[in-house]
Amino acid sequence: MMKKFIEKDKYIKDLLMGLLIVLTLSTGQLYAQKEASSAGLFNTSVEFCAATKDRVSKSVFLPPLPGIKIDIFYLNLILQLNPEVNYIHGEAVIHYHVKSKGDTLALYLYDSIAVTDVKFRNTNLTPLRPGGHVLILPLETMLQPGEEDSLYIRYEGIPGTLAGQKGVFTALLYGKPYLWTLSEPYGSPTWWPSKLTLDDKIDSLQITISHPAAFRSAVNGMRIKEIRTDSTATTIWKHRYPIVPYLIGVAVGDYAEYEEDIETSAGNIHVLNFAYPKDSSTVREATGALAPVYRLYDSLFGPYPFIHERYGHLQCPMGGGMEHQTLTFAGPFSHHVLSHELAHSWFGNKVTTGSWKDIWLNEGFATYATGLTYQYLFNGIYWEPWKKETILAVCSKPDGSVYVDDTTEVSRIFDARLSYHKAALLLHMIRWIIGDTAFFDALRTYLGYPGLSYGFARTEDLIGIFEETSGKNLSGFMNQWFYGEGYPMYTIKWGMTAADTLRITLYQQTSHPSVNFFDIPVEIMARNAQKDTLITLNPSFNGEVFNIPIRFTPDSLLFDPRLRIISAGNQILGTENTGNLSPNIEIYPNPARSYTLVRGETKTATIAVYDNAGRLLWKQYRPLPAEISLDGWRRGVYFISIETPKTTTKRKLIVQ
Repeated sequence: MMKKFIEKDKYIKDLLMGLLIVLTLSTGQLYAQKEASSAGLFNTSVEFCAATKDRVSKSVFLPPLPGIKIDIFYLNLILQLNPEVNYIHGEAVIHYHVKSKGDTLALYLYDSIAVTDVKFRNTNLTPLRPGGHVLILPLETMLQPGEEDSLYIRYEGIPGTLAGQKGVFTALLYGKPYLWTLSEPYGSPTWWPSKLTLDDKIDSLQITISHPAAFRSAVNGMRIKEIRTDSTATTIWKHRYPIVPYLIGVAVGDYAEYEEDIETSAGNIHVLNFAYPKDSSTVREATGALAPVYRLYDSLFGPYPFIHERYGHLQCPMGGGMEHQTLTFAGPFSHHVLSHELAHSWFGNKVTTGSWKDIWLNEGFATYATGLTYQYLFNGIYWEPWKKETILAVCSKPDGSVYVDDTTEVSRIFDARLSYHKAALLLHMIRWIIGDTAFFDALRTYLGYPGLSYGFARTEDLIGIFEETSGKNLSGFMNQWFYGEGYPMYTIKWGMTAADTLRITLYQQTSHPSVNFFDIPVEIMARNAQKDTLITLNPSFNGEVFNIPIRFTPDSLLFDPRLRIISAGNQILGTENTGNLSPNIEIYPNPARSYTLVRGETKTATIAVYDNAGRLLWKQYRPLPAEISLDGWRRGVYFISIETPKTTTKRKLIVQ
């Protein structure tokens, strides 16, 4: 889905409509995007997310829930909604298993929503509203772990804004009113009493909606019954798969319905769609074009996870899309948005992140799945542009980890550059490291793994399966690419040392000091007008030299031609005239930013650094190769003297 921004405030305020749809790399937008039809289409920048949800940048300040721990297994919501009025009448029947001993229950519910009745075992309860959007229910009965019980709550009021997010929206479109909800990550308590933990899926859901007869309702799952009179319509919807609260969505409006059946290897997927009447033909065309994507995901990931019920789309004026389970809400009906939201059926809905710190398990996968449609569909013509623009989006800033260390900032959770783009490329790099067979075998194992399937997962669960399937240890990779920040920047110096030997010296700088060296394999293509060959190097330190046997003389090299890794600012230099330096001594990079490296065939040298006025700043007798840290050095021109047993050479060094 596509996400929000948030700013500090205890009771948090409004939400920004429409997070960008197509991104322009230069401006850093996200990519809930336009149809794949030309390069530049995947515009990946800071504001894009492949199915943008509308959010505001605010911080989350919600107190932890007091009272006993419960596991909700059945939820029955009865709602009265009118899209012309931003108001809700609701009843919630909550069935739960008791997980800890106690005599108090608590849920989150927006403070301005009035609770008019609470019943426990047919006894009226007096709720407490201490603020902080917490509803406390003293039971006057001690509950024991393992017991099963239920609770009835009736409430009404104007849905507000919680944690920077409105949960209920209304709008006029084509002169008709529409109402829809969006609850990820913290919006569900704005319209029903709920938990906000990522450790409890509701096993079974029923929602009954009553509304003026001129409109239609749409909800997760299957429509069981509809009763219409001249003035009202009441529809009962049931969903019999485990569902996390933020994936529950409802909508009411002037909708035209149409159905589709998509044939896959696992059987037909029934699709129920809701569109504005004036847009139904173009929406139908867009959802119909998605048929190859269903079949692709079926082949790569396994059967559609909710095939015994259905899938669907609902049109509403959001900036991107939201993967409500079995019913995607979307603004733009583009390939990029629809394929991203469909992928969430596997990654995010079937297996859900167990913490917002690991949101990449939802958004990184859905973003990469869209990339896979560009690889395997459209004759593959958009795969290279998608990779190129996604890499550029990630490298538009020098910092940032995929791991979310601060989940109080909703804008950080759903940072498009990190939680979507960098996360997708992290998966792409793992695929490169462990190979296609192990990668896709691991994904299918992950999606079907007991305890994870239709449940929750953390990063260590996924990585453990990747390691077990491939036999490769990914701990170093994850420390650098998942927890670490930034990306590598490579400089390659090369030449022929003999008729059949290509010498490559690989230098690496990093964009952020959290990682000293990214030890990931790199591909280099050596080529001339007649021949080319692909070379894989496994550098383990900066300035490493590789001597590669080769059967032709290349006239150029191409770095990472298949766009396997995140990197930027890369340079390839042929055999250089080293100027004042002895042929056996070299200094690189130059100009330099964080370090420069002195290397040569001798084992040691006396290295001295002078400023532009000739003052000695630093002098040491060092083994070669010697790395000189430039941390704290001012920008400008310096001179380095390198004295070996045979020569003394001087070279200008530019610090950027």
